[in-house]
Amino acid sequence: MPVTIPSFAKINLGLWIGSPRTDGFHELRTVYQTIAAHDVIRVRIAKGSGIEIRCEDERVPADESNTCYGAAERTMAFLRARGKVLIEIEKRLPVQGGLGGASSNAVATLLALERTLQKHIPGAEKLRIAAEVGSDLPLFLIGGTMLGVGRGEEVYPLPDLSPTACVLATPDVGVSTPAAFSDWDRSMERRGSSPAGPRHVGGSPI
Repeated sequence: MPVTIPSFAKINLGLWIGSPRTDGFHELRTVYQTIAAHDVIRVRIAKGSGIEIRCEDERVPADESNTCYGAAERTMAFLRARGKVLIEIEKRLPVQGGLGGASSNAVATLLALERTLQKHIPGAEKLRIAAEVGSDLPLFLIGGTMLGVGRGEEVYPLPDLSPTACVLATPDVGVSTPAAFSDWDRSMERRGSSPAGPRHVGGSPI
């Protein structure tokens, strides 16, 4: 039987974009907030080897470019586990909608594998694996209200906000995070500002 885990979304309660880094990312300051909207991840181990990703949404990649693949590969290696990893992604969140769906899916895959194999991964190792796969992954290991710094992978818990209603308005078109930051840099250049200069984007969906 597969292990089923909800894969929660996040929003950014404001975003400060700083100087581009030598690794190609921007220095960031943001407040993350996980929310109840979610995808569903189902994971099981079968005979054989490799990683297979299934999703009815054709926009979701089923190869190594999917963050779930990277999370599963690193998790299996750390646990020295064998078998074929089958990952089913039930998409309820918009693809490239700025809600962290792909990153959350990867963390849910990590946690599901841990339960499926009945092996424990220390918290520090989970954070390391998550940060290696992508900038937004560590926040989903903690959840709630968090400060994000660095390229967003350094997260620090904040006092939880009071429960409140949240309306998500997402367009039909998807925007990748790298493309969004590239557009931001170009817009700063057109305004005569250096993209290296810090800027604050209130309520940014990035």
